[in-house]
This record gives sequence, C-alpha cells and structure tokens, in this order.
Amino acid sequence: MAENPPPLSLEDLVAAGDYAGAAARAADDGDLGRAITLLERIWRFAEAVPLALRLGDAPLAIRLALDARDPERARQIAEALDVADLDQVARAADVLASRGHHEMAARLQARAGLNLQAAALYERAGGLLAAADLLQKAGHFLEAGQLYERAVREAGPASREATQAALALGRLLGLLGRHREAARALQVAARDPESRVPALRRLCVELLALDLPSAAQEIAGRLHALDARLPSSAADIAALEAAPPTSSGADEGPAVPRRFRVLRALGAGSLGRVYAAEDELLGQTVALKVLSAGAGAEGPERQAFARFLREAEASSRLQHPHIVRVYEVRPQEGILVMEHMTGGTLADRLAKQGALSPASVRRLALEVLAGLEAAHSHGIVHRDVKPANILFDGAGNAKLGDFGAAHLLDFGQTQTGGLIGTLAYLSPEQITGGKIGAAADIYALGATLFEALTGQPPFLGPDFAAQHLGQACPSAAERRPGLSAAHDRVLRRALEKSHAARFGSAVAMAEEIAAWPVTPVPSPPAPTNSVNFAATQEDTPPPHLVGRTQRGRLFVVVDPRVRRRVLREELDQPLAPDALAEVRALAAVGGPHVQRILALDPSLRAVTFEAIEGEEMQLRDLLPEEQGVLDAYWPALTVLGLGPLPERRVLRTPSGPVVLVAPPVQS
Repeated sequence: MAENPPPLSLEDLVAAGDYAGAAARAADDGDLGRAITLLERIWRFAEAVPLALRLGDAPLAIRLALDARDPERARQIAEALDVADLDQVARAADVLASRGHHEMAARLQARAGLNLQAAALYERAGGLLAAADLLQKAGHFLEAGQLYERAVREAGPASREATQAALALGRLLGLLGRHREAARALQVAARDPESRVPALRRLCVELLALDLPSAAQEIAGRLHALDARLPSSAADIAALEAAPPTSSGADEGPAVPRRFRVLRALGAGSLGRVYAAEDELLGQTVALKVLSAGAGAEGPERQAFARFLREAEASSRLQHPHIVRVYEVRPQEGILVMEHMTGGTLADRLAKQGALSPASVRRLALEVLAGLEAAHSHGIVHRDVKPANILFDGAGNAKLGDFGAAHLLDFGQTQTGGLIGTLAYLSPEQITGGKIGAAADIYALGATLFEALTGQPPFLGPDFAAQHLGQACPSAAERRPGLSAAHDRVLRRALEKSHAARFGSAVAMAEEIAAWPVTPVPSPPAPTNSVNFAATQEDTPPPHLVGRTQRGRLFVVVDPRVRRRVLREELDQPLAPDALAEVRALAAVGGPHVQRILALDPSLRAVTFEAIEGEEMQLRDLLPEEQGVLDAYWPALTVLGLGPLPERRVLRTPSGPVVLVAPPVQS
C-alpha cells in the first residue's frame, strides 16, 4: 500500500502558485501577517479582513474591506474600534480619508474627541454643519460662525440645512453677546416649520437682551399659540432657554443644585456658562459660574478646572467691597456662587457709549485700585485686568472680577504656558514670559483706563505684542482733547515698559489719580463696533496651509482677538512632556530678536507663533554685525534643540535679525 506523500511546505505552495493554500497554511501556523499578504496577491481582500481583525489591526481590516469594495464592512469595523487607542484611530481615519470616505473618518475622529481633526474632515466631505458644531465644541467660535454662515449661503435660503445653520449661528452669536446679529439669524431659522419653535424661543432671549420687551412678548404669544405647553410670558421662556444642563448625558455639564432657580444666561465660554439665578437659601439673586466639567475632567477641561480652582483660592482670601464676592465654592461640581452684578461690565459700557466722562473714570479707577491693593496685599496677582473683568453693581460701584487667571506671588511663576489675558492689555513681562508681579496688573489697568478715557486702547495693533514691547505710550490728551497733562502723566507711568519704572503699588497710583481734574471734557463719538461673522469673514482671510512640519501642519491665520497674522501649528498628537518643556522654555526666552511663542492651546495640540516678514537664511549667512546682535541669546537657545549653531534659521528684518523657533516646513 503506497504511502501518502508529505504535505507541501508553505514555500512549496507559494512556488507552485497556490497562494490560497499558502495563505491557509500561514494562518494555521499563526503567521497572520504573511497570510494577509498572500491573500492580497490574489485579490482576496474579503478573506483577509477576518485575519486582520484576529491580528488586532483594525485600520488594516478597514483598508482590506475597502479594497474588497465593501464600505459597509469598513464602517462596521470603524464603529467597533476602541477610540481610546488614538494610534489606531489616527491610522484608521487616514485610511478612510485616503480612499475618499471623509465623513466616515470624521465620525471616527469625533468619537475619539479629536474635534478639530474631525471638523476638517467633515468640511472636506461637505458636512459644514457638523464641522461647525465640532469647532464650536472645541471653542473655535470664529471659525464655527464662519462655517455656519457658509452653510446658510451654500445651501440656499429655503433649504432645511440653511435654517438649521441659521439656528446654530443665532445661538452662537447670542452666547457671544452679539444679540442684534443673533436675532437676525434666528429670524431666518424661524422660516422653517421644523426649526421655528426653537428659533423663536431663542429669539425671546435675544430681544430681551436688546431691551425690546414688547417685541419679545409678541414672540412669546406666537410661541404659546404654536405650543400651548410653553409659557405665555417672554421672561418665563427666557428662563427655560437659560436652564443649565443636567448630569444625565455624557457630554452635559454638572447639575445645578435644586436650591437655585435659573433666571437667564449671562454669558458663556467654550468650557462653561454664567447664569443669573435665584438662590432660595440666601434669598437673593446670584451669579452661578458653572463649568462643563468637574474635578475628574481630562484634557482641555482639566485646564478650565485648574483655572476654576485658582479663582476659588483667590476668592477664599479676598473679602473687599471692590472685588466681586464669591459666596460659595463647590469644587466637585465645578460651581461658583457669586455676587450678581446688575450693572454689566466696563466692556459693555465702552461698546455702547464709547469713552466715559473723566469723573466716572476717576471713580472707577480708584475703586478698582482699592480692590487690586487688597489682592496684592494677600499675595495675589490678577493677571487679566481688562474692561470685561471690571463689573458694576446697581449703584454704579466698580468691582474687579474673574480671578481665574490669578496666581500667588510666592509661587514665583512665569508666564510660559501660553498667554493668559488679552493682548491689548498685557504687560511686556507677560508677553515675553517674565516673572509676573503686581506691576503687571498696574500696566493692564493703565491700558484699561486709557481706553475708558479715549474710547480706544493705547495701542491699536495689528502687532500688539511688538507695540507693548517697543512703542512708547501715546498721549491720551491728543486722542481726546480736553484731558489734562495729569492724565497723561499717570497713564504713561503705568504703561512703562520696565516694571520697576511703574507705580510701586496700587496705593501710589491711586494717590496720583485722586488729583485728576474732573471738569467736563467733550466725549468722542460712540464706537460703531458691532461686528457680525459675515463682516469678520469678509475682512479675515481663511487659514492658509503652509505645509507639514515634523509634528503636524503649519497654518497662517488671522487672530480674531487682535486682527493680525500669526502662525498656528496644529499637532498630530498632544505635546509630550519633554516637547512641552521645550516650548515653555522657548516662550520664556523673549526679546526682540527671537520669534515669540504667543499661545499654547490647553489641549497641547496647537502652538501659536509670531508671524514675521523677512528674508529667511541661516545664521552663518548673516553679516558679522548681525550675528553680534544675537550673541546674548545663544546661552538660552543652545540647549533647545534648534540645530547646530551655524545652521540656525533666522530672518533678516528691517529691525535686525530674528531667530526662528517655529518648526520648519518639510520639503
């Protein structure tokens, strides 16, 4: 009886052209990667998909499913992918996008919480509404508003998508305090029966904010006729709209304790909201600052919670009639119960009426300085003094609020983790990353008082940073005839570039301001600065992709806060600890001959650099006298991985050479 011949080896099967048999043998032997490769050679992609899944390589399985012309199978694999594995998420999204499945890739990125990346993919897929929603969620309000407006234009005025975009745009504009533009967008949204009720509900809020109660009540009547379950009072509808989220959903914020009856929303940011509420325990109206995440937050929300804790720490030390009072801190819920300031902010007053009378500026200056002196005497530097953080009570008393950016003097901190505050009011040491002391608050208040007296900040941009560092304070009296030399003397000293040349204390500055004359001075015309997203989009070019860097993509964008061009590097992955330390060290170098790092995104996925015009070259190509200008910077820069000294990238500018710290674009 003849013996059966021995089975062919894997290599024999390959040599015989039996790739299917060879793949089966490799799979039996546990060599799944070889089996997949063999099946790909004979175009049996569908048979290779289960092997890739057994291998634990979901992105490979997705590619194989797409090669097998089975996008439904690819979708199922993508939906089952563990989004905690960001490496697999990124690879899978790249595979899907490379094959034209941008929307599928965007859904995967969004599930992983990569909102900016998902927004870019949705936009490529034509999903403008979804892209804008994610941008808004990430706190990129300007870009979100521009996409909502684009969706309205491109979808056509009568389409469902246009009205949904108009509804979202109206809500966003309202949250940003642009109530007139919000009302116009909501009126567009109300044309569609599907979005009519939510649009009219929100319109009630905006009309009340515009001090148009009769119009709001008319809308409330229409709403009650449409849905009898809704209140017939505009104020009650506004209260419904202002109701904060509960903790029932994964993406919702913390629950508000039952003792608070929310009346209306006062303001919002990317990570929380402020509400006016009736506190039944205290028997008075209070302001509730409610974060969207509490003590267990991760990522950008962790940064917001840290800011919340700084404000709570500062408020626990401060009890002063010219500091907004904090009644209660609830850290685990992310809630501050604060004094309700019914008079609005200095920013509101300047926007509505322009410059204030010298007498009223003198009064608010003395009151804010009293609050600053109390903070400084407790070792607290505010770090974000500006018109939006000076509030008024019903009697017109000025109080300093929002100590979320504050730090304690004895911590000895420098400002290297990204700019905190607004560039129009930042001191030179805050811009360059120097040590922050009480003098930084004196400088910021000087800039604020200059604007209160003249209707304009001292420096008008576009390069605020360079102006704060190198341009002398202008004359307030030249901007507004009738102001005195005493006004200019105080403002110029407060705005000295060197912190040592400024007033030594808030008390010293108050003594000088107390001597200001209070005779009437003509007011300049009120500003016409109501800006909507359409105007912003017309004036602001879209982000321009320069190219890829070693760690992400580099864009030229216009910073909406200061209306100037900056470079923004969007990173593929969050900065690792060593890279984060390097960015902070570079930000601390400072000086006119080193490119400045302007901001570090809380998510650690974006770094903003100063944009500089000039001729790029290497250090060795500079003239000897130009190289000599940079000698003082080399000790700090040598350890920061910018390449060998002769090969450092520099720009030749009219003001001298500037060392570049933004990563180069790869060729």
